[in-house]
Amino acid sequence: MTDQTTAPAETLQGTETTKQIGKYQVKVVRDKCISAASCVAIAPKVFQLDEENLAKVISQDGAEDEMKLLAAQSCPTMAIVVTDTETGKQVWPIE
Repeated sequence: MTDQTTAPAETLQGTETTKQIGKYQVKVVRDKCISAASCVAIAPKVFQLDEENLAKVISQDGAEDEMKLLAAQSCPTMAIVVTDTETGKQVWPIE
């Protein structure tokens, strides 16, 4: 019998260790961002606008996978890429 539960992925970033909750990882393609901030409105613990008024990821574990996907889908320029960390496949935008 195999264990179906998966522990959160743990990565080292600089001097900090971060844990990723869920299986979706999000990334902002800054060249496509137009500062609509719909991602921030939907998932404010995952995204925020920086000093250039462009979206950036502040935490991979700030929202459930469904909310991260919804935030990405709300972006008018499809500037947020969602990847399934279990399969390595891009979930959004659909290729």
